[in-house]
Formats: sequence, C-alpha cells, structure tokens
Amino acid sequence: MHNSRLTIILHYKLDTTNDLLTSRAGLLATAQLMDSLNLTERIDQHFPQPKSNRGYQPSEFIKALILMQHEGSFHLDDIRHIRDDEALCTVLELEKLPQATTLGDWLRRAGSQPQSQEAWVEVNKALLQSALHRCDKVTLDIDATEIVAHKAQAQWTYNKNKGFMPMVGHIAETGQVVAIDFRQGNVSPAHDNLAFIQQCQQSLPEGCALNALRIDAAGYQTKIIRYCDDEGIDYAIRAKTSAAMRAQIDAAGDSDWHPLLDKQGEPISGQDTYRTSFCIGDYEEAFTLIIQRTATRGQASLDLDSQDTHGISQGGYVYRAIATNRDELSDSQVVHWYNQRAEDSENRIKELKLDFGGDTLPCSDVNANALYLLISALSYNLFALMRQLLPEELAHHRAMTLRWRLYAMAAKVVKTGRQWFVKLKEKHQTLLEQVLCALKEFEPPPI
Repeated sequence: MHNSRLTIILHYKLDTTNDLLTSRAGLLATAQLMDSLNLTERIDQHFPQPKSNRGYQPSEFIKALILMQHEGSFHLDDIRHIRDDEALCTVLELEKLPQATTLGDWLRRAGSQPQSQEAWVEVNKALLQSALHRCDKVTLDIDATEIVAHKAQAQWTYNKNKGFMPMVGHIAETGQVVAIDFRQGNVSPAHDNLAFIQQCQQSLPEGCALNALRIDAAGYQTKIIRYCDDEGIDYAIRAKTSAAMRAQIDAAGDSDWHPLLDKQGEPISGQDTYRTSFCIGDYEEAFTLIIQRTATRGQASLDLDSQDTHGISQGGYVYRAIATNRDELSDSQVVHWYNQRAEDSENRIKELKLDFGGDTLPCSDVNANALYLLISALSYNLFALMRQLLPEELAHHRAMTLRWRLYAMAAKVVKTGRQWFVKLKEKHQTLLEQVLCALKEFEPPPI
C-alpha cells in the first residue's frame, strides 16, 4: 500500500545521464585565485620535490587539500568528493589527484622535513603581500588555541584534554595567519612567546614591519615589554595581577577613577578606568597601566582576598589591567584597542578551526599534523584574500555562507569544438562571472 501511494504522488521517473555534471562549480573561484597567485609555481619552487619523476608534485597535494577544505571537507578520505567530480576535474584540468593514503604519506614525509616550514612561510608571504597591498606597518595579534585530538603523541592540556596547544599569529589588518608554532598540549601558552613574536616578524613580506602588538596575559613578560620598547613597537598586553597592583588599586581615591566611554563617547554604566605608571621584574623602564574596574551585579561585595592571574575581585568590583606604551591614547581608547584582538585574533582562530578544519588533525604523527594545520591556514588566508576581492554582497560572510551561496552551484560541463563550457542558471552564471573577473584583476607579487 505504501509503495503504490508513492507511485501516485511522485510524478517522475529516475534515469541516468552521461552529461558531465557538478554541484561545485563555484570552486572555480578558488582555483582562479590560486592560478592568479601562481600558487603552483610558488609551491613547487619552495617545497621539497619528489624523489621520483613519476611522483606527485607538492602543489598537487596542497592544491587538492585547499580545494577540499574550501568545499568544507576536512578528513583525508573526503578527497574522493573532488576525485569523483569528473566535471570539476575536467574544467580545472586536475589530471592527477592523490588518494587519501597518498595524502597521508606525503604529510608525514614532508612534515618531517624542516624546509617544509620555511617553504610554507615563503608561499604564505605572497598571500599576505597581495592582501596588504602597500601597507608597510601591521598590528600583530597572537594567541594560543587548544586543539583536542586523541592522538598517540598528544599530551594533556591545562583544560585536562588530550591534544595540542599551537600559538597562532594574525595580522589585524587582513585577518590572515602570519605564523603558527605547533606545540604539544602540555606546553604553557606563555612559553617562549618572544621567540614566536620574532618568528612572526620574519614571516612578514619584504618591506612590511611589525608596528604594534596585542596579546593576553601570556605575553606579560619583562623581556617582551623590553623588546617592544627597544624595537619601537606599540603594545597592549593583559597584565597579570600582583600585590603591587593591588596596592595601586587600594591607593586610588574615588576622584582617580573616570567613566569608561564607549566608541561613541558615552559613559558605560558600572565601568571605570584608572591610569598609573608601573614596572615589572628587573626592567626599570615604566609603562602605562590602565586599570579597569567593573561593578559586580547581584552581590554587594566579594571576598577581598579572592584573586586570579587576570583579575582582582574586591569591594563590589572586578579589576583587570592592560599594560601599554600608547600614551597618546585615552584610557577608553586603549581598552577598545586591546579588546579588538577578540575580533582580530580569537574569532579568526575560530574560523581557521571550524571553517577550514584546523581542529581536525588527520594523522597520528605530530609533524604531519603541524603541516596539515599550516595548509589549513594557507586555505584560510586564501579565503581572507578572496573576501577582499568579492562583490560587496559576499565580502563579509564566513566560509560556511559562501559555500552555499557561491561554491555549491550546479552546472553542466559541455565541450563544443575545442572549447569547454560551464553552463549554469542565469543568476548563478552572472555572479560567478563577476567573481572570476574580480579575482583576475589584482596583481600578485613576483615569484
């Protein structure tokens, strides 16, 4: 009865076709941008070459992973989605696509070679330079992020998860990743951050300098503050609380506190700031400390002795502080500038992990996973550059939105004479043509 009813309701028959069909026509945009950047030549110039002439080139592995990640697939087995799409492979001339096992072998092999990290930096510089245009000074946001991964070589993090704790550096002006230090889960976020800041500096394109630094309490270190002063780098660093800071708070009178203003210049209820000079460690050069207090709601007062490394709770307020050398800014401007790192770093890390598979590590080998995360970052940086070039109605969306608005276009691929045609619905054809033209217009840096 059930089957006969379906026969009546569904007025169609299923059939087969030999036409070349794809549901991923919008990935032509990703391929076009890679082509405009001469990404194949850049990758093969810097990454280790195969020992056999019959082996895959490094660009064939990396471009396959980028297409896969832009499509929204993050497991190595998902490469079959691209491999099985005959229409897409035909248009993009993907004559050879590695299988999942071959991808895994290459990640382990290339990940163990130190020059792969250097190669990634050189390829990534082209993406950064294209996005920065003529910008010669940048703001660096760095932050550690936890990647939960139950791998044999993973270690326990401070959150009591097994995984890794890479440090990620972003350029605030473009949102792109400039460097990644892939760390074990048991490595403290405060470990050797000055060396990572210098790594980020060295990973910038030629002619581009680090002008400003924003970092959480993991960067509240004498050597980092001293380095910024010596190099003329502006900074805003979340200060760790201490007995000396508590004494400053206790010594401040009511007249020393001023209302925190929002970006429109209006006072924010229950929030005030206090400016003072401060020193840490054996570094005698004082910096400016902006102490921010926020009234606690629902409690008249809190335990005067309660304290953590980031804030002090006492007298009905929670106190936190920012160390800075930007004395030309008001207290409120310093607070807002520091808070931008949540948008420019923390949210970008979420995009890297959730939208481009940065938290889906495919291998048991640490070095292979480190390389996979770098390739995820390359995919994300390519996407960040693409957003600059897209039409206004697409330019501010995350990848998950562009996947259904741009990438997931149905099309038929037809060859007439010697010319291939990608046939789409008219509105899709208009949008894709507009996007492809925009991605051809910019001038990439020389190889």
